[in-house]
Amino acid sequence: MQIKDVLEHLENYAPKELAQSWDNVGLLIGDGARRVRKALICLDATPNALALAIEGGYDLIISHHPLIFKPLYNITNPVILQMIEAKISLISLHTNFDAALGGVNHALAEELGLDILEDLGDVEKGELGLLCRYHSAISLADLAERVKTRLNTQQLRLWTAGKSETQELSRIAICGGAGASALSLAERRAEVLITGDISYHVFLDSKIPILDAGHFATEYPALKVLERILLSVGLDCNIMDKALHEWSLYMKS
Repeated sequence: MQIKDVLEHLENYAPKELAQSWDNVGLLIGDGARRVRKALICLDATPNALALAIEGGYDLIISHHPLIFKPLYNITNPVILQMIEAKISLISLHTNFDAALGGVNHALAEELGLDILEDLGDVEKGELGLLCRYHSAISLADLAERVKTRLNTQQLRLWTAGKSETQELSRIAICGGAGASALSLAERRAEVLITGDISYHVFLDSKIPILDAGHFATEYPALKVLERILLSVGLDCNIMDKALHEWSLYMKS
């Protein structure tokens, strides 16, 4: 299978047209005509990911976050240089994967055991999360414990917005990754928001409780989706283990 074939399968699932205008997705490093035998799936193409790819004989890295965002005026980044020297290609699916049906937010809902009601925002303008619920109402305290357990994170931050932790919730908004932009929609349509990367002042201004489980933990479940896509076309692939990500060092602190 050629790299361009892998990219075609992935973009059938998460079309490039769904990506935000500022984003950089698709084949970022490599020759589309080159054959691929083994792919490593990760959130970020970090030094650890590259070392694992070299050691494990992978010739393709598929990352959620692009390694290259801005135009390059020189190539001095050691990760890029080593990737080229090792003939390891890089494909990134970012905001197109966020917005795709069954993408990042759907994977987060599945991991948390939530039933999806509908899109939180306009999917054609870039999906800003999902509106969900459990089969029965759940208290804020129990929801926090469930998120912490299911996402296996010790970095959960809870902002109650003055609400009691025993308050039962039925309408739950979720947005994987950095979800501050989804807050205004969540305030109008939900009773709580589960997301990551919320700043101090956004917490203070929020009218509803927020569970911030971190960017890493809320997006990591989506890597299973990419694995299923690649396995379905017969490509040997593996997800980079949480313990090997640089971010996991912070999560354990």
